[in-house]
Amino acid sequence: MKRLFAFFLSLSVLFSCLAMTANAMFDPSPVYEVQARSAYIVNTDTNIIVYDKDSQKQVAAGGLTKYMTIALVLANYADQLDNTFTMPFAISDYVHNSDNADMRSGETFTYREALYAMVTRNANEAAMGLAYTLSGGDLAGWVSQMNTLSQKIGTTGSTWTDACGLDSGNVTTAVDMYLILRYLMSFDAFVEISSAPTFTMPPKEKHAKSFVLLSQNVALNKTSGGKFYRSAMQGGMCDVMAYKNDSGTQSYVSWANKNGATYIFCVMQSPDTCDDYGYSNRRPALYETTKLIDWVYDSFSIQAALDTDLALAEIPVKYSSDTDTLQLYPNDNMMTLLPSSGDGSVTQKYFHLPDYVCAPIHQGDVVGTVELRLAGETIGVVDLIAGQDVSQNTLLLTVAKIQDFFHSLYLKVVLTFSLISAAIYGLWLLLNTWNGRKTPKKIRRR
Repeated sequence: MKRLFAFFLSLSVLFSCLAMTANAMFDPSPVYEVQARSAYIVNTDTNIIVYDKDSQKQVAAGGLTKYMTIALVLANYADQLDNTFTMPFAISDYVHNSDNADMRSGETFTYREALYAMVTRNANEAAMGLAYTLSGGDLAGWVSQMNTLSQKIGTTGSTWTDACGLDSGNVTTAVDMYLILRYLMSFDAFVEISSAPTFTMPPKEKHAKSFVLLSQNVALNKTSGGKFYRSAMQGGMCDVMAYKNDSGTQSYVSWANKNGATYIFCVMQSPDTCDDYGYSNRRPALYETTKLIDWVYDSFSIQAALDTDLALAEIPVKYSSDTDTLQLYPNDNMMTLLPSSGDGSVTQKYFHLPDYVCAPIHQGDVVGTVELRLAGETIGVVDLIAGQDVSQNTLLLTVAKIQDFFHSLYLKVVLTFSLISAAIYGLWLLLNTWNGRKTPKKIRRR
């Protein structure tokens, strides 16, 4: 019951965060030309889509499939991560000669250790072994649960066919990976595991000594990350390991935080050739991610779009001798994502106000709203409130009501009806008088 409650709570938090949707508003091409097949960047503080390049395009998921397996584990076992399982021999053939963390069959691991292995080393045996154990050997059932949860999270372009991503049937999109990562970020355990540049695996039955797992997300590692290192990087996963002797495309899904601003980066299928950092192990998608991290933090910041002490509009007032107009102020400063070189003045303001207001008015009364747009996209709507009390003048109200009465449609209808009635009555009298004159006189006989 606790796990079920946590699952629906995390979903409700996720969907409330995603209430505002918008088209992408910015383009990094003046600074960096994105070469990935598709990409999607969102500022999670404002839910503004910063960049969108074919985010609905379906691509091979590869190792990113493990994010969905991790999501299913956390949705059901988030409070049992220190439980143990024995790595089954049954999956050894399936994951042979693929990305691994040297987790051998017959060794005992905690669920948490398996998650660390998946996140740091993209370990296929960790994903398949944990899925096999938790599903009671029913891997098809596990995959079915992955697809069900994926749909509940909101994905529309993803299909999952195994627990680790080795099967080519695993497909996804940049926007779906954004939704999955945002869901995962609602779990504290995932955030902690993802931020680790290394993890020390304790001694096991077939490992006399502990051994260190070095994260493939070298942007986390200040010591060995080199040009990839970014202090803002919080965690991420790739679909394939770094290239050395071969080439191809790579995807990377990650998030970063700096100065209180958080972004999710989904960079899908970057070509091997785009990585020009010069290392023998090439990480094209991580390379593009680091370029985009630099771009967003150099270009944007969370700022106040409005000043609550500055009047934004003025509106006529009726029935008051205090003032003819009322100044309106924003009820909120609306912290939002804005270009670092600008301020709230870069937004376009569209006012939704009545033609006038009637006294009495109390300071703080909501009179209308202002819609803020940036680059043609709505970024928020804020209430406009009265800046002062305005009392009502009874005499002005009475005179206005009398004037309104004399100008009212009701009076016009009554007067028109009365005139028509009078005209009809006058015509009737005239006709009767005329008919009376034409009546012949009676002749008296003697």
